[in-house]
Amino acid sequence: MGKVKVLQVIGTLQIGGAETIAMNFARYMNKEKFQIDYLVFGNNVGEYEVEAINLGSKVMHIESPSNGYIKYMKNLKEILINGKYDVIHTHLLSNNGLSLKVAHHLNVSKRISHSHSTNSGKKMNSIYQMYVYLMRKFIKKYATHYIACGKDAANYLYGEKISKEKGIIINNGIDVNKYSFSKEKRIKIRNEFNLKNAIVIGHIGRLSVVKNHDFLLRIFKELYLLNNNVLLLIVGDGELKTHIENKCIDLGIEDRVIMTGNRLDVADLVHAIDIFVFPSLYEGLPVAMIEAQASGAPCIVSDNITSDVKITNLVTFLSINQDPKIWANKILENVNINRINCSQELTEKGFDILESIFQLEQIYLS
Repeated sequence: MGKVKVLQVIGTLQIGGAETIAMNFARYMNKEKFQIDYLVFGNNVGEYEVEAINLGSKVMHIESPSNGYIKYMKNLKEILINGKYDVIHTHLLSNNGLSLKVAHHLNVSKRISHSHSTNSGKKMNSIYQMYVYLMRKFIKKYATHYIACGKDAANYLYGEKISKEKGIIINNGIDVNKYSFSKEKRIKIRNEFNLKNAIVIGHIGRLSVVKNHDFLLRIFKELYLLNNNVLLLIVGDGELKTHIENKCIDLGIEDRVIMTGNRLDVADLVHAIDIFVFPSLYEGLPVAMIEAQASGAPCIVSDNITSDVKITNLVTFLSINQDPKIWANKILENVNINRINCSQELTEKGFDILESIFQLEQIYLS
């Protein structure tokens, strides 16, 4: 029996939550049994592409569906036929429907829809609402498996009925041992960024509207007024980079905010951070929050984020409608909690990457 050939339709291999999950398939799956390839849109080369190729994956670039649905379907059809794929695994929320429809007509035996979020982040005008309605019909009709990172993400894309009857929850597993707290890594990173004895507030995520950086900066300004020994470490890149830099200047905190851009060593960076703050407008089940808990650091997060993210008692929920001063005080209340080893707890609750990979392998082989 040859390898099971799987096409991951991910859109981009830039550093991000869903992208990290999709990359983990190539990193951790049995390479003697599975060939994991990636379909991305546009010509931009993401940070993960070189690694994917080095792991034996093909990375194929085509035009985005937004540049023409007919052309997209034609290009995808060619790729599926030429690649002789056994499985298509799509990660594009409602856009999954288009890819699943093409795969169904080509008799691809396993057609997997995977939901990573509880909101598309797009403005819902009447035309887009009609499109989403049609795509969800396609998902319902053409998918063979309905996967999500949590219940809220499943309900958002599939509706409660399908989620309850056919939904499969696969946790966003991580290599828990890699994130387990290390004093050596903490010293190394704090020296690299000259953090000295500062209280370091951390935020990891794409610089986009959903992450609510404006509110994060307002929180940090209030925090700085309470304690001038704080620093904010923002890890990530995105379209709001310049806006965030200007906002820091407006608030007079530019000397206390470090923006690292995208980093491939997040597993080291988490150890230098004393407390994580995630005031997102919405999320599925953010990988960064799982990584933060694995490192034993407290997390203050928006209650718009699914409650599924509270894997340990390190997580405290607050409303983004509350005054930033309340967030600042809560951060100071929690920042002195001693670092604890949570790797065993995350493993027991199903967030070890090997457990997630095993679940997925069983679906691919079924």
